[in-house]
Amino acid sequence: MDRIKILDEALWRTVPKDVIVEAERAAQESPVWIALQGNGHIVAMDGPGDPQVATGDVMFIAEVAPSRG
Repeated sequence: MDRIKILDEALWRTVPKDVIVEAERAAQESPVWIALQGNGHIVAMDGPGDPQVATGDVMFIAEVAPSRG
């Protein structure tokens, strides 16, 4: 959890464990964001506002820092 900065405590409780694991794996060199998309899906995404991933409004739940070492 030391790599995860929670931005929204209420939404954090709804994040599926597999999304957290995916975000931690993906954050090798740059931050990864966990976000709630306008369509109701909670996803791990490369960066804020990534047009390849986001649909509609996005609420950022957490930032996962790059892995150390």
